[in-house]
Amino acid sequence: MTAEDLLTTDDLDAVGHLENPERADPEALLARLLRAVDEGRIADPRDRGYALSLASGIAETELKDLGRALDLAGRAVEADRASGESDLAPRADRARLLHLLGHADEAMTELTELRPLLETDPTASYLVDTLEEIGRVELAERWLTKAARAVMERIGELEPEEARRAAGAMLYGLVRHRHRVRADLGLPHDDLDDLADRLDAAGRTPGPATGSREGLLFWPRTDLNALLLRWPALATQFGANWDEHRGLVERELVELAADGVPGLALVAGSAGRFVAHVAADDLDPTDEKTVDGYAEMLLATLDAVPWPPGRNDPCWCGSGGKYKKCCLPRSRG
Repeated sequence: MTAEDLLTTDDLDAVGHLENPERADPEALLARLLRAVDEGRIADPRDRGYALSLASGIAETELKDLGRALDLAGRAVEADRASGESDLAPRADRARLLHLLGHADEAMTELTELRPLLETDPTASYLVDTLEEIGRVELAERWLTKAARAVMERIGELEPEEARRAAGAMLYGLVRHRHRVRADLGLPHDDLDDLADRLDAAGRTPGPATGSREGLLFWPRTDLNALLLRWPALATQFGANWDEHRGLVERELVELAADGVPGLALVAGSAGRFVAHVAADDLDPTDEKTVDGYAEMLLATLDAVPWPPGRNDPCWCGSGGKYKKCCLPRSRG
């Protein structure tokens, strides 16, 4: 077996991208993924579940075969469990597919078993997205409320400081998600909605000590291409192309969230303004301090885009695709 025979994480990321030309023949692409799984040609064994989840998505969206998609989602669950990866996302997808196929009780049993993870796992907000997709928005609001209040009760008792920060980040995500759901339902503000507003305001306001917010700089495709054409050495920091750049940004955001950093957001850079920033003070454009200074300036003056978006919301990168099919899979790099 040669290295060329393997499907790497980057290869799988490319498969998941809606602009991938291979999606023009979804049956062939699905077969390619399944051969790689069945023949042991997934470079990182932890990605077997990822490959099967992608296959399930292709069966559902391109081939309109819900039964096949359900079977593949089940295989993804088994593969993630076998490799020690979280099986939350494929289980949520399996529940959604069960609902679409008319097995509402089985779907709710699956989701209810996962519900406690809303209090401990930042990615468990996928459960709420799933509830919304299957028309159980009121239940989503109740689950978010229960989880948010449970996290609030335990924050003060947690040790060490890192655990409190992680719980704070969990609470921030829960109340923000809940706030949106309640707005969709037309419900009046309550104390948790007020907390969401205060946390959002704090995330948009420079901190008194650092003068900056918790945010990351990213480059839209045309701006990144312009910068790499002018200064190729920037590929070391930004990635050699737009797909690589988006993967780097998404993975850093995931790592920061796992460390308990609250209020994460993104701000888009402009190639023209960066060139002007460099020229104004005769700076080295490839120096990390130059890039950091430009990012801090943007974060102090522009409204950043909160991260993460909902799985079915438009992706933060501006591709026009849904987050779950665009940059979300890149977090697995």
